[in-house]
Order: sequence, then C-alpha cells, then structure tokens
Amino acid sequence: MEISEFELFVTRKRSGMLAVARKILYSEDDAEDAVQDALLKLWSIRSKIELYRSVDALVTVILKNVCISMLRQRHSHTQTLIENVEMQTCRTPHDELEEREGDKWLEKEFDGLPSSQMVILKMSQVEGMSNKDIAVVLGIKEVSVRTSISKARHKLIEKLKKR
Repeated sequence: MEISEFELFVTRKRSGMLAVARKILYSEDDAEDAVQDALLKLWSIRSKIELYRSVDALVTVILKNVCISMLRQRHSHTQTLIENVEMQTCRTPHDELEEREGDKWLEKEFDGLPSSQMVILKMSQVEGMSNKDIAVVLGIKEVSVRTSISKARHKLIEKLKKR
C-alpha cells in the first residue's frame, strides 16, 4: 500500500475508529491517542494489509487491543496511586497487615481467572462500563458478558468461602 493509498484509507476509517475508541475509553483525548496508536500499528503493516480477508476486522481488532492496553495501564496507574495514599485511621499494624494480605490474595485470585472473564470483569467493575458497552467493544452478545461476569464473581466467591 502506497502512502497516498494509506492516507485515503486513514481518511475513510478515522471517524469510525474514533467513535469506537470513545465508547471504550470515555475520553476524547484517550480516544485520539488510541486511534493514533492503532494507525501507527497499521502503518507498520501497511504492505501486508491487503493480504487480510477483512481489513475492517483488522482495524477493529487492532484498535480494541490498543484500547484494552490503555485501560490496563490506567488501572495499574490508578492502583499504584491508591496504594500510595496513606489513610489516617485508628487501625493497628495487625489490621493493616491483614488488609494488605487480603488485597494481595484477591488480586492473585482475580488474575487467576480466565483472561476473558478477567478482562470483562475489570471493564465492568473497575472501568464502570455497562454490559451493553462491553459487548460492543468485544464484539460479543450482551448475554455472554453477563454470563462471564457471573461466572467470574461466582469463582471468586467460592475461593473466598474456602479461604
């Protein structure tokens, strides 16, 4: 794909990509960044784009992966900030140790979920996305989103009961 062809390609796809990124990230600036990153990835494979059966699907998958990476980074950054905030309470060192151990245990169990359930649960609980939005982003049915969230919660509850 020549430069002029790629420019035309970008002109046709950019607005649709922005719409999808806005739905996932809920931020105009983040959506712009995600689209730019996706376009850079597409630029790097521009010579192979025509080999794909569905270029639209390729664009969507790359954009969704970029958005999910951004959500993961945002979550990681938020979690670090939360951990760095010192809460002034009347808690004993024993209480604090117990809470940290509980948090580590829950994070380990959360990360131990199947990746699809983990991503869907994070999108729902951490990012506050609706089931409908998650279904659109991941290209699955809303029923599948509800089922995955339910299964993930059930697994975590069962492990919590055993603990």
